[in-house]
Amino acid sequence: MIDVKHLSKSFGDHLVLDDIDQHIAPGEKVVVIGPSGSGKSTFLRCLNLLEEPTAGTITFEGTVITDPKTDINAVRRQMGMVFQHFNLFPNMTIRRNITLAPVRTKLMGQDEADETAVTLLRRVGLEEKIDAYPAQLSGGQKQRIAIVRALAMRPKLMLFDEPTSALDPEMVGEVLDVMKELAQEGMTMVVVTHEMGFAREVGSRILFMDGGKILEENEPHAFFANPREERTKLFLSKVL
Repeated sequence: MIDVKHLSKSFGDHLVLDDIDQHIAPGEKVVVIGPSGSGKSTFLRCLNLLEEPTAGTITFEGTVITDPKTDINAVRRQMGMVFQHFNLFPNMTIRRNITLAPVRTKLMGQDEADETAVTLLRRVGLEEKIDAYPAQLSGGQKQRIAIVRALAMRPKLMLFDEPTSALDPEMVGEVLDVMKELAQEGMTMVVVTHEMGFAREVGSRILFMDGGKILEENEPHAFFANPREERTKLFLSKVL
């Protein structure tokens, strides 16, 4: 689904991503872990061009999205994105937050969008919040709404950028449960997270990043049981 070749990203003189090659197949749950400042979120944000790569190519379902001629907005509609800080529109109801994009992009009419919003909210246990505003919700509720908002666009791929790191500990589980359900249904996912339990349970592949490179990758059991790189071992010894 995604093919990344020789991806590099610099901010001024600071090299954040260093010549990354990566392939993500349909249905994979790729979990990206690593220390702060290792380039994880920048890598994720390059996948939908929220960050413009300095070098390299990214292909999504055969379309080279790093080509300036590509309509990136059309491609982004197929990629749901969930941020660390929810990014809901504070002046809009939950219903409007969810239905705005599908209606505006003509993916569906208002009635169908409303119906979709209700169905998705029911699924995450927040149907009764449809006419509330973001300020009336807890962090965990906001993040579940943010996931629903992304799903309303019927994406082929979901990108999660540390979706639980801004939450109180007791709210983390309710968001991870929604993500686990999505994974079980076969959604292709790329998740940047510090939640090692989630990585172990849900990931089909773990990428360990440090210094702008993917230093190690493996399926979860082998990755956690027998890390190969000394840097990986050191990181895991501190977080497990």
